[in-house]
Amino acid sequence: MTLTLDSYQNHRDILLAEITASLSNDKRFVAGWLTGSFGRNNADAVSDIDINLVVSDTDSSNLCMQFAQVSAQTSPERYSVFSQFGTPALIHENNNNAPEGGTFTFVLYEESAIMIDWTLIPQSKALRPYQSKILFDKVGIPVSSPPEPEDLEQSRKSVAELWAFFWMMTAVTVKYIIRGDSIFVTQWLENLYGLIQDIGRRINREPWNYTRGSLSEFQTTREKQIESIHKLCERMQELKPKVSEFIMSEPAIPISEIETLLELTNK
Repeated sequence: MTLTLDSYQNHRDILLAEITASLSNDKRFVAGWLTGSFGRNNADAVSDIDINLVVSDTDSSNLCMQFAQVSAQTSPERYSVFSQFGTPALIHENNNNAPEGGTFTFVLYEESAIMIDWTLIPQSKALRPYQSKILFDKVGIPVSSPPEPEDLEQSRKSVAELWAFFWMMTAVTVKYIIRGDSIFVTQWLENLYGLIQDIGRRINREPWNYTRGSLSEFQTTREKQIESIHKLCERMQELKPKVSEFIMSEPAIPISEIETLLELTNK
């Protein structure tokens, strides 16, 4: 059978339904929800499954025990749960991504190539994110509050620093245009657009929200890369009055120095 996006998505959705049905009837698990793209209601055909399972206090000492902070293996107890739904082709456990007292394990399944991020959380530590999709809840897990903007004074400091960082990295990016390192340039054009977005978000007193996709367009030629630098600088110049008002001082704007560097791209 030929694999298509539709068949891949259908297989994934069937697997998710199987996981939900099975684990909601497993006394070890008292609640479950989805985060990531499913939690944000913008999952597509290739979205992985970010499943969070709350483990009863009776069973959490076994299922949520960490053996290493980062590892290519998981515990036998967790493996027995994950392997109920297929044979793992790859496991990567990174408990830096785990909530307090919990574990975080990536599993890529054989044949189907479906990816699942399994997060296990002790019941005593569980707090469901406000942006999540509930699968089952037997005990009434509390829900977190929506994020709030950061402290105003901290936002002012952050905007001032991000402004300076933008111009620093614009100068560095031009240097790499001159060197012909298009990979570095591509990466940093995207980052520079991200810095502008972050500055605007803080000025508007908005909390951080995940944004899918790239902010910039892939530029394959030196001419297009230079054009992108000009557009970025124009956007920052347009933003300057708002930045100045927000941080209550006049930020540096080294346009002439950037133009001097851009002249070297023609040498």
